[in-house]
Order: sequence, then structure tokens, then C-alpha cells
Amino acid sequence: MTYQQLMSLANGYAKSKTLLVANELGVFTAIGTGGRSAEELAISCGTVREGMRLLLRSLTGLGLLRLKAGRYWNTPLGRTFLDGGSSLAITNLLWLLNHHWVDWSGMTKAIRRGPPGWAPITKTANFRRRFALAMQERSHILLQPTIDSFRLPRQAERFLDLGGGAGSYAIALARRYPTLQGLVIDQSVTVAKRLIRRERLANRIQVQEGDLRTLPLPTDLDVVLLSNVLHDFNKTENRQLLRRTRKALRPGGKVFIVEYFLTREKTRPAEAAVFSLLMFAFTETGRCYSWNEVEAWLREAGFGRCRRHKVTDSIGTLEATKL
Repeated sequence: MTYQQLMSLANGYAKSKTLLVANELGVFTAIGTGGRSAEELAISCGTVREGMRLLLRSLTGLGLLRLKAGRYWNTPLGRTFLDGGSSLAITNLLWLLNHHWVDWSGMTKAIRRGPPGWAPITKTANFRRRFALAMQERSHILLQPTIDSFRLPRQAERFLDLGGGAGSYAIALARRYPTLQGLVIDQSVTVAKRLIRRERLANRIQVQEGDLRTLPLPTDLDVVLLSNVLHDFNKTENRQLLRRTRKALRPGGKVFIVEYFLTREKTRPAEAAVFSLLMFAFTETGRCYSWNEVEAWLREAGFGRCRRHKVTDSIGTLEATKL
């Protein structure tokens, strides 16, 4: 790493925060498909004029806005992902990343004294709703290559999306396999209900609210999906969860785990290692784990024939079969 790269890394938060603040203020959505002046945006976003003017100039310098004849316009990227009126908007995902700013700000204290655990706000209905929407928006890009990596058992009929959040993966599975019937279990299913109804899949996908670690699970399932679940819990909790998963499956049934997987040394990929540090401060016991570690838990629980598949440099799927 060069000195310039080191300084770019050290100062990277400033550019990130510029984007996240603009999203929090609703700047991109206020601009929409037209051009707006700094004065107009200050009024519509509820800011002082000089603050808005400086923010808009920063966003333009970062390539997130265009300035033409004294008016600011969204770029094609902004119209697609940053304008809340777009079907592919990630405004809730950016809201979540901005929420994590609190976790990072308290990281020194967490490392010195131990993690604070789940913040009280994370238990509120509004946080859980927006968190589910953030995960749904995150799935825009990851969903298709993830589902493409799955090899379902022959003649699969019933699946469980455990900790399924907004139900994005359950919906995608039901679309891909017209004979599948599914169940989504999560601590909040409000968003999942709405999205499943919107996709006209309520007759094929049920939802149930509850703690995925303690709620009684159905049995004789063909597939159980654990998407972005393991990093919320510690090793003991995950071992117990995989044993519960095995009991829910029929012989020959499969579990599909979608996660930030680390190498054996747990230092790479860097994104996953950094995300693991965030989970230290954001959750009560969460971490990211290595492929080898999770495979060992699966074998211990009574699974075999593990199969790895990389979706991105940091995210992958791990498939295993109940023996």
C-alpha cells in the first residue's frame, strides 16, 4: 500500500458520509427526474441554504450529481439507485449503513470494554421494518446469482426461509420453481407479507413471526435457507441452529447458507473481515466465519456433501445435504 492509498483509506469516511447524509436528507429523491436549484432543495429538504449548497457541490465533485445552468440533476446511477421513486432504489440500505455509523463511532470503546450488544432501537417496529426493506434492496443485485447457485433436491416441494426478513429469497425460489410451497420465519414479517401479496404468492408462501432459535419448525422439508443469519450469532448458537435445521429436513434434504465467508485464516476477503468487526459492535454475539468452520459445524450436525459457490468476492453460498 502506498502513502496515497493509506491516506485515501483513512479519509474514506468523509466521502461515504457525504453520500449517506444526502440520502438521509432526501436530496436525490427531491431532485427526481428534473433539475433543481440549491435554494429549492434547501426548502424541500429543510436545510439552510449554505449547507445545502456546499453539500450539492460535494456530491457533484464525487460524480453523484450533475450541475448544469445553476441546477442540479441526478446522474443515471442516481436515478436508478438513489431516487426513492425508483423500483431499484437503495435508500433504506443507505439508511442502515448510516445507522452503522453509531456502531463504528463506538468501536474503540467496544474493543476495549466488550461489545454493547443490540441497541434498544433495533427492537422497535420501525427499525425492523426499515431493516427488512434494506435487506430487500440489498437483494436487487445479489438475488439472481445467489438463486442460480442453488441445486435443489429432485422433486422438491417444501422449503423454509429461516430468518427470511423481507422474503426476497423465498419469492425468488417460488418464482423459479412453480411447484414449491414455502414458509418465511422471522422476528418481523410485516414487509414480507406485503411483498408476498404484491407478487401474488400468498397461496404458496406463508409467514410466521417468531425467534428462529426457539420457534418450533415444520418437518420433512426439502430445503432450508439460512441467508445472512449465521453472522448474527456465536459458534454455540449456530451449531444449535444447524441441528434444528437438520431435524426440519427430510433425508436427502438440503440446507443453503448465504454468508460473508472468510478464508481459513479469517483475514480475507477484507470486506468480510471488516464486516465481522462491525458485527462485534452491532450484535450481541455475532461474527463472520470461515468456510471450513461452517463446514465442520455442518458435518457435526449430520450433514455431508458440502458444496461452495462464490457469489461475489466476499459473499458465497454453502450447500449441504442431510445424510
